[in-house]
Amino acid sequence: MKNIFYLRGIFSLFTVFITSVLTVNSQVIDFPQIDGFKLEKNYPVYTPNDLWDYINGGADSYNALGFSDLHIAEYTKGKKVSVKVEIYLHLNENLAFGIYALERAPSYNFIPIGVQGYRDEGMINFLKGSYYVKISTHSKSKKALKAVDELAEKLEQIIGGSSEFPAILIDFPTQGKVVNGEMYIAENVIGHEFLSNAFRVNYNIDDQRFVIYLFTEETPGTTSEMVQKYLARLDLDSETVSEGKYAFKDGYNGDIFLELKGDKMVLITGLGNDQSDIAEKYINEILK
Repeated sequence: MKNIFYLRGIFSLFTVFITSVLTVNSQVIDFPQIDGFKLEKNYPVYTPNDLWDYINGGADSYNALGFSDLHIAEYTKGKKVSVKVEIYLHLNENLAFGIYALERAPSYNFIPIGVQGYRDEGMINFLKGSYYVKISTHSKSKKALKAVDELAEKLEQIIGGSSEFPAILIDFPTQGKVVNGEMYIAENVIGHEFLSNAFRVNYNIDDQRFVIYLFTEETPGTTSEMVQKYLARLDLDSETVSEGKYAFKDGYNGDIFLELKGDKMVLITGLGNDQSDIAEKYINEILK
């Protein structure tokens, strides 16, 4: 009998432990109330395993950028008016920035909300911390459009996290930079599986277009390992180049300018071999 009570006690403690772990790891979204609208939260919480059920082919891009979970709510008024809210959580702020940047375009109508947001008729999307928020309605009624604005304001206040762009973007030179063209790529940078976690910025100077990638790794030596794998793949002798500077051709990527300094690496594509002075100028400014 004592053993039965003992096992029940162990089971109860185990249940409490599991519940605590799930509570810590799951994110509770406190959707705000909107006057005149009914809040519906009967959607499942989507995870990387079933995100395809909701956004189909688009799930690959989200999962590649550290998607964690998706919470959805719908605000309805009568039978014809509804506003949907989707809140995507990613594993960190860089990854959330990556998916947000992937879906925006430099020509969008940007608004000052969270880190940044953009709007179109009946739609506001914005980034804050590790969250990517989408608010939309198919209705053109004034009440529905007003609800979109009100929800954006309330959610921006509720959601935690930074309202600043990743600090590393400051390292990119401003001359020739395409505004709102920054991106973050978590894997397969320029098509190589051994190159990962890089910020990308597009440049255009006198109709000369090129791209700068800035890699930073928190784990010491990781960036250096990527360089060695890169050189080995191209069968290049790393000992023939001094001070961590490299210039070579890479198949479909053309001429590559690369420099490693500590755990920071800059890689430039789009410039020809005869434009090494431009590459050196930008690399020096980033790694100064």
